Amino acid sequence: MNSLWMKRWLMVPAALGMAWGLGTMPSLKAQPAPDQPLIEESGRIEPAKATYSFVGSADQRITIILDSGDFDPVVMLQDDEGNEIASNDDFGGSLNSKLIVSLPADGEYQVVATSYDGQGGDYDLTVRPANPYESLYGEGQDSLAAEKYDEAIAAYSAAIDLEPEEVPAYLGRIEAYLGQVYAEAENVETPADIPADTKSLIIADFEQAADLIEALGNLGWAQSLREQADVLRGIPAESESDA
Repeated sequence: MNSLWMKRWLMVPAALGMAWGLGTMPSLKAQPAPDQPLIEESGRIEPAKATYSFVGSADQRITIILDSGDFDPVVMLQDDEGNEIASNDDFGGSLNSKLIVSLPADGEYQVVATSYDGQGGDYDLTVRPANPYESLYGEGQDSLAAEKYDEAIAAYSAAIDLEPEEVPAYLGRIEAYLGQVYAEAENVETPADIPADTKSLIIADFEQAADLIEALGNLGWAQSLREQADVLRGIPAESESDA
């Protein structure tokens, strides 16, 4: 594969800023209503980490959110023996952290709140059952990990229909479209090898995600996504056109 093409498309999963390795996420079982958090805490890291415990059920899909205006938060989910199940640094165009995870078994779990650079400060941590959008997004993640690209695209699309202002499902759908292309095509070396209809769908998702991310104030990431849309259009990046 052309090295520039490979390098540029390696940016896609890295730019997603989401915890792709979330493990399997089966359909949600009966659980507390979304307005009944399992954990809802405010605290201060000085600097170090804070650990919270909760009891969950097998196949329960939960959302963990760690927000801070003082530092770049990192959140981890561990089992009762301290083994990491999932972690996240930046999510959805912001520096805040979010995990959407299906619990693997009944039992006690630990949520670790920490910071990327070791700095401390105030934070808010919420652990709660996943809402409908998050459940659909999680289904998309499951299907993507299983290389069931049609199902992933359908789940991400349903999530977008439900919450069109949420960035992650657009980025997930891009990866599912690309996965589908590589799975079905014999030789994909350049953007010209991607079917025109699929290419248009990917460009549209890049542009929509860029607009939403720009509205969040992350201009650099938005520009990066627009540059990748331009690569699909056959427009070279500025660094390449100036060379």
